[in-house]
Amino acid sequence: MKQKFPKYVLLAGLGLAPVVARAAEEGGSENLLAMKWNLWVWTLLTFGVMFGILAKLAFKPIAEALDRRSQAIKTSLDQAEQSRAEAKKLMEDYQKQLAEARNEAGKIIEEARELGERVRKEVVEKANAEASAVVQRAQEEINRQKDKGIQEMKDTVADLSVQIASRVIEKEVNEETHRQLIENLIKDLGKVRRN
Repeated sequence: MKQKFPKYVLLAGLGLAPVVARAAEEGGSENLLAMKWNLWVWTLLTFGVMFGILAKLAFKPIAEALDRRSQAIKTSLDQAEQSRAEAKKLMEDYQKQLAEARNEAGKIIEEARELGERVRKEVVEKANAEASAVVQRAQEEINRQKDKGIQEMKDTVADLSVQIASRVIEKEVNEETHRQLIENLIKDLGKVRRN
């Protein structure tokens, strides 16, 4: 809201200025309010004409210039405020995107960690299963070989027993023959074990 200085106060102040100046020139001891009316009239008339000319020609362009300057300042302030608000919004968006990126990176890292753990567990489980299968197969092979060895030993012992029995039947057994049969049996068993 514009505040305008009242015109009548301005007129009175400007109108009294020449009177005060004239009174000071003529000697300051006289009554300053004692005026010469013809000078007063001409001063007011000159002032009025000058004021009218200025009002017609100068006041409007000066007021417009002041208004334009005021509007330019207001526009600049509005633009500065708008730029500040946009910068603040951009900063908030940037910080939000940065936070989202950090969250996404955290999720990716966590997913990779979980995937690594799952893969590790699967590898360990698979290795354990394969090891168990290898142990089981080895145990089965050992049992087969053991059974085969026992069966071979039984067969060999049976063959030797038959051979000894046939030798005993062929010969009469005396102490010397008995010892020789045992030694031969031990030698034959030693050969079987080496094979």
